[in-house]
This record gives sequence, C-alpha cells and structure tokens, in this order.
Amino acid sequence: MSLTLIALAASAMSTASHSVQIDHGGTPVQATYNARAEFQTRTLGAKTPNRMDMQRCQWTATIVVDRALNHGPALSRTISSDKRFSGSEHGACTPGRQSGERNLAQYAGQIRDHLITVAEADRAPLLAELDAVRKFASN
Repeated sequence: MSLTLIALAASAMSTASHSVQIDHGGTPVQATYNARAEFQTRTLGAKTPNRMDMQRCQWTATIVVDRALNHGPALSRTISSDKRFSGSEHGACTPGRQSGERNLAQYAGQIRDHLITVAEADRAPLLAELDAVRKFASN
C-alpha cells in the first residue's frame, strides 16, 4: 500500500506542469512551468523506555515553480512561491520514510491550481524580461 502512495505522490508532482504560449513581437514563445516540492521534516515528542512511543513526524512541503522557455535556457528561473502543505504521522522521521512525499498526492489538484495561478501572474514579468533581452540584443 505504501508503494502505491509513493507512486501517487511521484505522479502528482511529475504531472504538475503547465504550458502557456505568448506572442512577443510576432514571435510565439512557449513557457513551461513545473512544480516541485521541497520537504522539511521534524520529529516531535519523546520516546521513553517502557512507555508508548509519543513521537510524531511533522512534515512541510513547499511548492517551488520552475519556468523554462522552449527556445533556450536564457530566461529559465525559479519563481518564488509561498504555497505550503503540511501534516504529521505517528513515529519518528527517518530518511527512508518519506512522509511528505506519500501524503502530498492528496493535494494534486491544489498544486495544479497553484501552478496555473503562478503562470498567470508571471506573464507580465516574462514579457518584461523578453523585452529587456530584445533591447539588449539590439544594442
């Protein structure tokens, strides 16, 4: 069962991409936005001998959006984003546990919506960057 959840989390993040095409000076430019998650985990609680384990693994996933253009890596960049998801599970956080990765699959729709919102908000900065590159190239 846990392998299925890991596969769902991986597929949720691998399918979290969005492409837009804009017209810049008569030239179509395609930008692809990809979401990836950066995880932080922290073990809370105590584990004492002869008592029930009271540890919890608290995870936080920050969604980071990367932009790439079809005509080269010149204006590719990471777009700042403040979207976070968090949760916790019973037990200590261990390197192979991947608590956040397994649980992130349930947020796939919200991640996709966030990706589209970020792409729409990036339209004006992208056009400004393209204008700056064109102006620099013409000098």
